[in-house]
Amino acid sequence: MWHAAVMKTVPPVTPRPNEEHRTPLDPKQAPSSTKSAHFWVSSTYFAEGFPYAIVHNIADVMFKELGASLSVIGLTSLFHLPWNLKFLWGPLLDQYGTKRQWLLLLEWVIPLVIAAIALTTLSLPPTAILLASVGFFLLAVLSATHDIAIDGYYLEALDKAGQSRFVGYRAAAYRIAMLFVSGPLLMLMGRVGWFGGLLLTAALMIGLFGVHRWMLPAVETPKQPLRKITRVLWSRQVAWIGGLSVLVYLLVRLGTQTTAVKGVVTWVTTEFPAIEKLGADQWIGLGLLSVLLMLLAALPTLKRRMANRKDHFYVAAFTDFLSQPKVGVILAFVILFRTGESFLMKMRYPFFNGLGMDVEQYGFANGTVGLFASIVGTVLGGKLIARGGLDRWIWPFVAMQNVLNLLFAGLGAIAVAYGGVSLGLMTAVLAVEAFGAGLGTAVLMVYLMRCCRPDFKAAHMAILTALMSLSFTVAGVSSGYLAEAMGFMWYFVFSFVATVPAMCLIPFLPYVREP
Repeated sequence: MWHAAVMKTVPPVTPRPNEEHRTPLDPKQAPSSTKSAHFWVSSTYFAEGFPYAIVHNIADVMFKELGASLSVIGLTSLFHLPWNLKFLWGPLLDQYGTKRQWLLLLEWVIPLVIAAIALTTLSLPPTAILLASVGFFLLAVLSATHDIAIDGYYLEALDKAGQSRFVGYRAAAYRIAMLFVSGPLLMLMGRVGWFGGLLLTAALMIGLFGVHRWMLPAVETPKQPLRKITRVLWSRQVAWIGGLSVLVYLLVRLGTQTTAVKGVVTWVTTEFPAIEKLGADQWIGLGLLSVLLMLLAALPTLKRRMANRKDHFYVAAFTDFLSQPKVGVILAFVILFRTGESFLMKMRYPFFNGLGMDVEQYGFANGTVGLFASIVGTVLGGKLIARGGLDRWIWPFVAMQNVLNLLFAGLGAIAVAYGGVSLGLMTAVLAVEAFGAGLGTAVLMVYLMRCCRPDFKAAHMAILTALMSLSFTVAGVSSGYLAEAMGFMWYFVFSFVATVPAMCLIPFLPYVREP
């Protein structure tokens, strides 16, 4: 928080919206080498990806081995909902306790839940599947909250240069955790069984808790003690929100059973079949955007009503986000930034497969060469932004991310002219594009962090990351139709054209140039 002594003759200092509200930890001046930012950034983001990968990579395999039906296994996709909805409770982490306290608390509770899931595997399959489903959903909620705490701590502990410099380490550590869980850890579970494997997983998480409890510096002063959050969780407002949510759900379920509503749904899905492809996460993103636009329209009224109230921190988190300069440009840029890449990603494997690359070859090229190129691009991009500034590198990096889409169009033209292309050339194109995407990731992550205002860093990051996925909605519902209509070569040209709107917004973006 700001701790400036205000004299009668000196006007109070008002911080800029994106300025730090306390002195951040300088990674070059860490208390010791073991507490350097290189280490704790890598370990915390490994810890962020670790439980996420358990929920998404272990649950469906375990349920299959326990004899669950395909329909039940398909329902494991619902475990992703807490990550889509985490913006709803993000403000709580800004208001109560510190991000470090939340991070450590969750890393103490998460192993207990994983151990409880291990115990469920000792039951007979029907009971085990039911109990494990409850355990995995609880683990998903805790893990999503853990993500908020880690992202918030990163913003609190590092200055702007440090946030840019280590953005690549974040991405690398997160992906290594995903690969570790889906590869070696899953193989180990296949050998020792689910019970022993999950207990070992819990032990690894406890180890991360011990490391972080020892090494993470305290860099934040809590607004309110963490223990006071129980008053909020049992408050009348939460009861009203919960009851209203249940009522809306029941009305929707009952409404869809009526003949009139069924007729409307049938007409809409018939006329617009792509709507059926929208997942729950995409509907949530669209709902969040709608709510933000309505709040933006009512912002002056909300500010007047909140002026003399101190208990509206939850609404304040959203109104403070919408009070930023050029917030409409920010929202449009965040949503549109990945549009071209989303179109490219949706059709990348069908394109390569049509050129003769099989699943195994694509998996190797994408999971090794492509992954390495992406990590190098993100690390290099973060370091260059930290050194030269976002305003210097935003255009070159965004251009490299987007222009490289045309390589796929060129590859298609070569295939037509010469009757095919080599596996080596396809792998090279994939790697170069992944490197450019890594540079674009560095730009986006750095910019998102600058859009998180001092008092609500965790909440604002949760909001922005929820909106970030909306471009995949557009690509998901239309990519197949467009590729069939245009052909792959012109489709990839179109994927580049889809990047132009976001690039046109760059000259109007706030927070690009250092203050």
